[in-house]
Amino acid sequence: MNNTTKEKYELAKKMLKGKIDVDEVVLMSGLPTEVVEQLKEEVNPSNPEIEMLKNLDTVDLNIGEILFDNLPAEDESEGLPQ
Repeated sequence: MNNTTKEKYELAKKMLKGKIDVDEVVLMSGLPTEVVEQLKEEVNPSNPEIEMLKNLDTVDLNIGEILFDNLPAEDESEGLPQ
């Protein structure tokens, strides 16, 4: 594999990491669709367990409320040392 081909593969991997569509990656890189599909699986492996958990929230998991921001409000932070 020469340097030009290596750069095409690297370009395709970077584009796939950026969630760019396979058809666009094929067009921009000049690589065959089959190769880009293989690279996509390498870059973003599909795991059914992860796909299942993507749309869950705290209600679905029955873990109660989650504290997202533990920093004090602006009016409460005035007395804190800088």
